[in-house]
Amino acid sequence: MSPHFVLVDFENVQPESLGPLKPGTCRIYIFLGQQQSKISLELTKALQPFGDDVRYIQIVGNGPNALDFHISFYVGQLAALHPDARFTIVSKDGGFDPLIKHITTLKMACRRVKSLDGAAKTTPTAAAPVTPAKKATSKLVISFTPPHDASSAKSQGVAQVATPPKPSPKIDPVQQRVDETLARLAGMKKSKPASLKTLRSSIASWFTPKLAGTTLEAVINRLTQKGHIKLTGNKVSYALKPAEKK
Repeated sequence: MSPHFVLVDFENVQPESLGPLKPGTCRIYIFLGQQQSKISLELTKALQPFGDDVRYIQIVGNGPNALDFHISFYVGQLAALHPDARFTIVSKDGGFDPLIKHITTLKMACRRVKSLDGAAKTTPTAAAPVTPAKKATSKLVISFTPPHDASSAKSQGVAQVATPPKPSPKIDPVQQRVDETLARLAGMKKSKPASLKTLRSSIASWFTPKLAGTTLEAVINRLTQKGHIKLTGNKVSYALKPAEKK
């Protein structure tokens, strides 16, 4: 099944529940403004069963449509990593609609809903070309269709051969955090952390809950291995590169 990403504009919509969304059916990205530091207890409890499928992204800086631009960036980044993904943007802001219209012309599934109650409904996809039906003949027709259509196929004299489902893409949680760290660093208007200690502290604070221990070190190591940062003693220099596909 193609992954379903739900991106919540928390400046515009502050839900108290997840509506019909169920763990394992989607991945939820919650975008918070720079001044938003709290989420209700009810929503926190509802998000807990989703585990690693929930990410909190607090933007840095203020300005018109600042949070909207962050959501647009993540849609593009996730679309590059998951070309078959479906996207649902939860926001009352109609400014997303021109972007969504353009995305759908690229044969990608994307829509906007005003609340999480509508987020679990099937995301519309681009219509596939319709092939005219052939006239019935007395010949035996070999058809590759899912097993649940077996009763219908039997009545039509159709032989069934089931095709195995495609495996779901594996999620690399370390790479997800590396991607977000790169986005944060690239968007910093002021000087980037100059020491390893300051960089560790900054990365840890960009996530909820804060990164620590082996997870934080794994992110630092991945940034170093991929050449995004260079460590000289306790000093850090940057050569930020685009996040790589995994």
